[in-house]
Amino acid sequence: MHAIAAIVIAAALLGVAILCLSASTKSIFIFAWNCFLKPFNSGAIDSRDQQAALESFYQGQASIYDITRSKLLQGRETMLKIAAAHLPAGATAPVWVDIGGGTGWNIEKMDEFKKIKGFKAVYLVDLSPSLCNVARERFASRKWENVHVICADATSFKLPDDIKTADLITMSYSLSMIPMFYAVIDRLQTIISNNGIIAVVDFYAQSTASLSGRTNLGGELLRHVNWFSRTFWRLWFEFDRVYLDSSRRDYLEYQFGTIKSVNSRNTLLGRIPYYIWLGCVKSRDSELARKINALATESPYLLPMNSSPEVSAFDAVDDDTGVRSKGYEAAVVNLQRNFPLPSFFYQSEIWRIFYDERQSKYQQFAGQYIYAFTWEDPREDDRILKFKPSDTVLAITSAGDNILAYASMQNPPHRIHCVDLNPHQNHLLELKLAAFATLPYDDIWKMFGEGKHENFHEILETKLSPKLSSHAFQYWLRNTKVFTSKSGLYDTGFTRWAIRIAKYIFWATGCEEDIKKLCKAKSLTEQKMIYTSKIRPALINPWVATIVLRNPLFLWKALGVPMHQAEMISSTSGNFLNYITETLDPLMDRSLISEDNYFYLLCLQGFYTKMNCPPYLKRDAYSRLSKPEALDGIRVHTDEIVDVVARIRKHTVTIAIVMDHMDWFDQDGVDATREIRALNHALKVGGRVLFRSASKKPWYTAVYEREGFTCRPAQVREKNKSIDRTNMYASTWVCTKMMDLEADSSVDKLVL
Repeated sequence: MHAIAAIVIAAALLGVAILCLSASTKSIFIFAWNCFLKPFNSGAIDSRDQQAALESFYQGQASIYDITRSKLLQGRETMLKIAAAHLPAGATAPVWVDIGGGTGWNIEKMDEFKKIKGFKAVYLVDLSPSLCNVARERFASRKWENVHVICADATSFKLPDDIKTADLITMSYSLSMIPMFYAVIDRLQTIISNNGIIAVVDFYAQSTASLSGRTNLGGELLRHVNWFSRTFWRLWFEFDRVYLDSSRRDYLEYQFGTIKSVNSRNTLLGRIPYYIWLGCVKSRDSELARKINALATESPYLLPMNSSPEVSAFDAVDDDTGVRSKGYEAAVVNLQRNFPLPSFFYQSEIWRIFYDERQSKYQQFAGQYIYAFTWEDPREDDRILKFKPSDTVLAITSAGDNILAYASMQNPPHRIHCVDLNPHQNHLLELKLAAFATLPYDDIWKMFGEGKHENFHEILETKLSPKLSSHAFQYWLRNTKVFTSKSGLYDTGFTRWAIRIAKYIFWATGCEEDIKKLCKAKSLTEQKMIYTSKIRPALINPWVATIVLRNPLFLWKALGVPMHQAEMISSTSGNFLNYITETLDPLMDRSLISEDNYFYLLCLQGFYTKMNCPPYLKRDAYSRLSKPEALDGIRVHTDEIVDVVARIRKHTVTIAIVMDHMDWFDQDGVDATREIRALNHALKVGGRVLFRSASKKPWYTAVYEREGFTCRPAQVREKNKSIDRTNMYASTWVCTKMMDLEADSSVDKLVL
C-alpha cells in the first residue's frame, strides 16, 4: 500500500511540475510518458487491433508529435529532397502517396522542395485518427485542396478510380511499425507507376553477414550494425511496437530496384542506425542489362526479336564477340534468383559501370582517394597524340582532370573509358560529371576552382543526387565536409600531406610571403629570382632530404610513390633530392606559375585562378561540357586495367593513356606482360599507348616490343630543361601496336 501511495504522490507531483513548466519542456515530459512509461501499462488493449494500439500510443502526444520527433527521426528531409529530385521529368503533375504520413509533416516540408500545388493529388494514409486530425488541421490552414487525408490501413488503401498509379510513394519511419509489412510492400507494386519512385527512411539493425551473395543493394557503406547495437536498439524500440528486424528492408530491396541507398547513424541520440532508400519497379526496362553491357564493352546493341524480360533472353548472344561486362554477368545471376538488377542499372546516367564493392581489392584505399588533382599535363597529351573525334580512349581516372580536359576539346574523342582501381577516385570523377550535367558555372568554379562550396550539402541532395550512382552519392553525403571545411577539396587525399609538409617548411623558414610573391610574379626573371634566393634553399637542402624524402612511408602516403618507382628514381638521379632538384629548377625558366602552371599554383596557394586552371574549368569548356549528351561518351570503370580491357570488344580502342602506373610493377615482368597483352587485345593495329616514367628508359619498354609494339620516347628530361609544365617524370613514351597476338593461346585465356 505504501508503494502504491508513493507512486500516486509521485504522479501528482509530476503533474504539478508539468503545469509549471514551459511548453517545450512539457512536450518532453509528455513524450517521455507516452514512449517510455505508458506502453508498459497497455496490456488492456487487444494486441491484434493495430489501430487501437497505435491510437493508445499517439492519442496523448499527437499535438506535440512534431516537436518531439525533430531530433529522433533524422533523414526525413534528405529523403524528401532526393525523392523530389528523382521524380520523373515527364511527371508535370505527379501523384504522391505518403504511407504512415502521421501529422503531415512530410507533406508540409516537401513544399519547400517541390510545391504541393504542383502535384495532381497527394494522399496521406495513416491508421491513427489522432495524427490524421492534426494533419487535416495543418492542410486546412494551408488551403491545399489537392491533399487528402485517408485514415485507413495501408494494406487496404486504394487510389481513386480516376487515378491509376502514383508517381511517388514515401514511407517515413512507418515501415518499421507495420505488422503486415510484406502485404504493404506488395501493394506498393500495384499502385506505383512504371517510372515512379518509392522513398523510405526508417530505423534498422542489420549485420553484413546477412547480405552474402547480394549485389543489388546500392552500397554497403555503414550498413553493418554491431551485435550490441543491434540487440539494444531492437529491444528498446519493441516496447513501442517499432521493429528493427532486417526482414523489412530486405523484402523492400527484393521487390524493387535500388536507385539510392544510404546508411547512417543518429549521433545525437546514441547513434541509432537509420537508412534512406530510393527505389523503382525492378523490371522497369527488360533490355536495360543489354544496353549497359553494350555501352561498357564497345559491343553493338542489337535488340532481340523477342524482347522478353525472362532470364532465357539474356542467354542469347547479341553480337559475334561474346564479350560480357561484369555487370551483365551480375544481372544474369540476379535475374536467375528473381532479384532486382544491381543498383548501377537503375541510375539515370550511363557513366558508372558496375563493380562489386565487397571484393577485397577495393578495401586497400582506407575510404579515400589518393589524388585530389591530376599531375599529368593534358596539353602535352594532345600535342603528342593529336586526339580525333573517331578515337576511343582508355585512360586512368586519377582525379578526373585529364578525362574532362579530353572531353572538353573542340572535337573530343567519341568515347573515353576511365579506369581506376580506387573507387573513391571514380567517385570524384562522377561528382564532376554530375556537376557539369546539372550546375551553373559559378557553382562548378566554387567546387573545383576554389575547392569549397558553402552549400555543397544542399546542392548534393537537390541537384547532383539524380546524376550520381548510389555508391558515389553515399560517399559524398558522408564527406560533405570536403567542400564545406575551411581547407577544402585540395587539402584532401593522401597527397595532401606533401602539400601540408611543404607549407610547414615554408612557415618554419619564413618563406610564406615569398610564396605569395611567387604566385603573383609577372615575369620569368622575377619568378626565378624569388625561387632561387628564397624558396629553393628552404625546400632543397639535406635536412629536408633526411627527415622527409628518405622516408618510404612519406613517399607513398604523401607523394604516391611506391617502392618500385622509388627505386627507379634512385637509379635515374642517384637520390630523391637530386630528382626533385632536376624537377623544379628547370620549371622556373619554362612558364609563369602565376599564369600558365596551374599544377604548382594549386600546390602553393591551395586554389586555382580563373586565368590559370585546368582546361575543363574554363568558361568555354563549361559551355561544351554542360550541353545535353556532351558527357554520354564517358564510361567509368572501377577495376584493374587488365580486367577492363579484357572485357572490351577487341580492336576498338585507339589510344590508351596509362600514366606512370607501370613503374609500380615488379621487374619480374609478369604483371607488365599480362597488362600489355591485354592492351594489345583491345587496341586496333596502329593504336597507341602513352605512358610516363620516373626512368629515362623504363625496363618495360622491352616487354612492349616483345608483345607486338614499337616504342619511341616522345619526351626525355635533359639537364636544365623541363619536358612539360610539371616536369614530374623523366620521360614520356608512345608505344604503337604493330601486330595482333590473338593466335597466342595465353591471350585467349586472358580475354575470355
